[in-house]
Amino acid sequence: MYTCNLEFYTAIGKFFYEKKSLLEKKILISSGLFLTIIFSIIVVVLLILNKNVVLRYFFNDTVYTYEYYVSLIWLFLAAIGTYVGVIPRYNNQQKIFVVISTVSLFFRVGSTVFFILVLHYGIAGVLYGHIVGSIISLLTNIYVTKKYIGLNIRWSEIKNIASFSFPLVPGVLLIGLWQPFSRDLISKYYSIKYIGLLSFAVRIASVLEIINYGIRFAWTPLLFENHEKENFKTDLLKISKIVGHLSFSSAIILTLISPEICRYVGTPEYEKSTILIAFLAFTSVFEILKTIRGFGPLILKKTYLLTLGEIGGICSALIIIYLFSDSLGLFGIGLLFLIPSFLKYLFLSFYTQYKIKINLQENIEILYSIILIISIALVYWNSSIIVRYFLVFIVAAHIMKKYLFSKGLIGKKE
Repeated sequence: MYTCNLEFYTAIGKFFYEKKSLLEKKILISSGLFLTIIFSIIVVVLLILNKNVVLRYFFNDTVYTYEYYVSLIWLFLAAIGTYVGVIPRYNNQQKIFVVISTVSLFFRVGSTVFFILVLHYGIAGVLYGHIVGSIISLLTNIYVTKKYIGLNIRWSEIKNIASFSFPLVPGVLLIGLWQPFSRDLISKYYSIKYIGLLSFAVRIASVLEIINYGIRFAWTPLLFENHEKENFKTDLLKISKIVGHLSFSSAIILTLISPEICRYVGTPEYEKSTILIAFLAFTSVFEILKTIRGFGPLILKKTYLLTLGEIGGICSALIIIYLFSDSLGLFGIGLLFLIPSFLKYLFLSFYTQYKIKINLQENIEILYSIILIISIALVYWNSSIIVRYFLVFIVAAHIMKKYLFSKGLIGKKE
């Protein structure tokens, strides 16, 4: 999917708000769509030509040849649908985007169930369901955004889109490849038991990843539309403070209640996952803050810096697992996720703040970090539930107080 889209839709967001007329926007979006279709065709053709190599690598057999071809149809439709699907977001049609996403998801799930349980198509049924969902999404998005789509293609726009997107590609590919590769590394250096604990922790900590996705979903169009406005820095400070408070407090609370989550959601064998949940929660904080504070390369068209950040993060992870895998145990796995995210956050946020001349860090975040480290220590040493939940109460009360101040319901905001 990455090699089909090549982040063309991100480039569209960057240039969309710079275009003043409908015709200019139509030329931009049509040029990006042309690129997406061309690269999707290239990827599909290459995958067809290398069919046996791919099938033997993943399945050690060519028995799934039919399903492989069906998956390529879905890949092509999904790539085009993903590109067209972001246009309503940039055109301030978020409600329509949500409706289309919900409807297509309903058709995807419903048709998958029908193909598997009624028609008994097995694995192919899953792919058929995805194809149905992609067709529904693609057609409805094209209908909604038809005024932006046509044969109006301009070479200068293709060049601008490519120059913005191509430097992002290695970093995006690294993100996609790092997840399975990191699991392979962990399985090489750690026992099956640790891998099971990590899998459970990832599922629990994914609640913060949902928050991160929601912030990215709302932030990207907002950033591209408003970054040149006079009040952007003022609004950015407010958003950065709110996100900082919410992300740190959410991570602290999740860490402190993780023993009970492991005990009641999982089994007693998963209680040692608490330390990994804590580290993953801390990692999510920096991923969320990086989204809000590390946007400089996007608006300054220095997208290669995002790729450099990913390369630096992965290199640091490789160093950590090589040096500390034997001595730190679960802490080593936690650091494998935490330190790369922290370094990427530092690099991108400081670059952004240096370039746009603004300070987004708050002193209270140092206190939050200390409390989070204390929380990790409390769950690691199996501290009393009374101590942990007292700290949960303090953090929750602080966030509630900040909210009431912001609404003017109590006191005056200082």
